[in-house]
Amino acid sequence: MDMRKRKRRAGGSSITYFLLGGACLLVAVVMVTGMAAKGIRIWAENPEYLIPILILGVPGAVLTFRAPVFGVSYGPTGLKYSGLLRSRSYAWADIREVQVAVLEGRVYSSDVPELVLASGGTDQLHMLAGHSSGRTNKRVKRLVAELEAARAAAS
Repeated sequence: MDMRKRKRRAGGSSITYFLLGGACLLVAVVMVTGMAAKGIRIWAENPEYLIPILILGVPGAVLTFRAPVFGVSYGPTGLKYSGLLRSRSYAWADIREVQVAVLEGRVYSSDVPELVLASGGTDQLHMLAGHSSGRTNKRVKRLVAELEAARAAAS
């Protein structure tokens, strides 16, 4: 197996998160601009106007600026996962197995790459999840196979 460092992105979902975050951020900016144009002093006189701006602006900014870095990088030494709010790194010696975990929901279920750690815990890579309807998501299954092969080759 080729053990050069490889990077896998979240696929179409990161573009969706980026566009959704950008839309929320744009709405928040338009709201602030409109209020400023009308002379509404948000901070002092009408703090209740901050609620929709904070609800849309903060998550919008996080999604817009973090979506391009969602993914996993792996190589001969281990892997690094970049999720929504933070990144985590693991050496291959700290990972016992990489498997597909199924997160059941009322409407649909999601397949998530899951690291089974040598310490006995697990770490699910949620930003790399794929939707499934009773079948395993092919993209997630392929990613898990790649990660498991890299882990096995490094052992």
